[in-house]
Amino acid sequence: MRPVLPASLLLLSACGIEPACGTDVLQVARDIGSDRYAATEVRSCGATTGFATIVRVGRASEPQSDAVEVFVADSDHGKVNAGMDGSIFMNVVWTAPGKLAIVHDERGRVFKRVAEAKGAQLTYRASRGPSLPPRPPRPDENFDWSRRND
Repeated sequence: MRPVLPASLLLLSACGIEPACGTDVLQVARDIGSDRYAATEVRSCGATTGFATIVRVGRASEPQSDAVEVFVADSDHGKVNAGMDGSIFMNVVWTAPGKLAIVHDERGRVFKRVAEAKGAQLTYRASRGPSLPPRPPRPDENFDWSRRND
């Protein structure tokens, strides 16, 4: 008698167990004191999951696969206004050689926050995110139509 596998196991083996995720690099900040860098990325693993904003610290002299994931957050089911790319507000800056400052939207859900990576010290600050100035009025919004024949 031949063993029969359930159809669900066959589908998993055909598709792989891990979901196929796409990652887009949004910004790369370079440490002026070394070959370290901090890459801000947005990751999407398909239609049934949200986007994650990730910061990774690596060294230019090492393979990118050796970069350390130091920060992971998401929009907490839409509580944060995500950008068109799905990322939440982030500001990643090397403030001095070996000192990385990460500012993120306080409304985001943080999954990972690492204090040290690749010999660099990391600090974090939660912020309300960027505030946009009010939209200026269109020219016709302030036009006094009662005086149009003057």
